[in-house]
Amino acid sequence: MNTSPPTPPPLPLSADLPEPLPEILHLGCGQAKYPAKLGRALGVDAEAASAADLVWDLNRLPWPLPSHAFSKIYLVNVLEHLDDVIGIMEEVYRVGRQDAEVVILAPFASSHHLWTDPTHKRAFTARSFQYFTKAYAERTFHYSDARFEQLEVTYERYEDWMWVYRPRWYDRMFLALANRYKDRYERRFMYWYQVRNIYFRLRVLKPQAAPRAEDGGAA
Repeated sequence: MNTSPPTPPPLPLSADLPEPLPEILHLGCGQAKYPAKLGRALGVDAEAASAADLVWDLNRLPWPLPSHAFSKIYLVNVLEHLDDVIGIMEEVYRVGRQDAEVVILAPFASSHHLWTDPTHKRAFTARSFQYFTKAYAERTFHYSDARFEQLEVTYERYEDWMWVYRPRWYDRMFLALANRYKDRYERRFMYWYQVRNIYFRLRVLKPQAAPRAEDGGAA
């Protein structure tokens, strides 16, 4: 059953969007926006004092961004702060191009930092985004029409430009086992050995290749 509310019509595009539009979208960028030396990115954040190019509360759906516009989308330590995960992922799906890569870094369910921040609303496990895959939606729960392929799920993985947790030798041993046997770890051992963050890579799957955004070209 699809429990998502009807999708409202898209907002007019923000006048703050740069031209040409970057191919990378960094949602909830804060002060640590995707580095310019690695590529042009559009940063979005609710705080005016952030490094954002567009100041916008991501809880306000839909976003004033063009559809089918971005080839890579980052949500780094932001999804746990937002109200409606399904609505957010539907917007990520809308603004992403066919085959766009979506990178999510978020607190794992056993993280001792999970409830340290009073604005955290949820955590994630290795199966959290399978609800957006075609196979799972068809045989189990249909929460949304947004479809993604899950490319990678890894505990404690950080890209080089992100904050990097450097585990000690015994943590590396435990993490290797946890990553190899995720299902067994999450069922039996995740509260015995805590993991801070979980890293996802998803791929946007649309019914057919969508046209490039007319409002702002790619970088």
